[in-house]
Amino acid sequence: MEIIKADWVEKANLEQLLQKKVKKLGYLEKYQVVFRPFKRVTLTITGKRSDDIMHKDSLIDAGLAPLVQDDDHRLLLWRPRYSNSSSIVDEDLQEPEINSDAVQRVIDDMMEKRWHAQDQDEEMKPKLRRLQVDPLSTISIIFPRTPGGLRKEQVLIENRKASHAYIFATSLVTNCTPKDIIISADIGNTVLIETIIATYQEDEKMTRVLALETPNTNSFKDAIKTGRALTRLCELYVECREVVSNAPK
Repeated sequence: MEIIKADWVEKANLEQLLQKKVKKLGYLEKYQVVFRPFKRVTLTITGKRSDDIMHKDSLIDAGLAPLVQDDDHRLLLWRPRYSNSSSIVDEDLQEPEINSDAVQRVIDDMMEKRWHAQDQDEEMKPKLRRLQVDPLSTISIIFPRTPGGLRKEQVLIENRKASHAYIFATSLVTNCTPKDIIISADIGNTVLIETIIATYQEDEKMTRVLALETPNTNSFKDAIKTGRALTRLCELYVECREVVSNAPK
């Protein structure tokens, strides 16, 4: 099994460091260091104006993929910065069970929505040019745009903003550029990511999870930053919090 971890964890006094978060998060109930399953994803891409074929790699959270249904929230499953991280191999570790169909579905849905956003964006550009008038031109002063035209323009601008935002976000998580077209995606081997899971009890009913992911980090503070996506998923989904909190060591 391929493992990505950090050297500083074994030497750190994790309990002492986690106790410093008590004031903000609540009573520290428990913590553990676990190795969570991710899948390596290789994307085949091409450009809009070129037939050149390229490949980009990223990692996706295979353990939580079946639980996250919202398209925007699914972007939190990706770990593009881990794709080139140095790793070790432990042949004695048994590969965990993974719902590969759920992982494939998340990837397919992302690709389909990205394609749609790119197509939509290209269609909107000429429409915007027709509706938008140079404010310095004489004709715009004599014949100002009608309220209906302004409303249509605003709708197109808002839709275009949403398309641009999704294209940009998916580019970040897949190590692509906004102009890249993703042709296909191949799911590769499983990679275990070293993760520190701390459970805090804020009151009798409220439990909070702080997740720290250690790849590419040199300190506890760095790991908090890299674990923000996982922490956020635990806030959004009770199921994610339960799976992460009870993850096997």
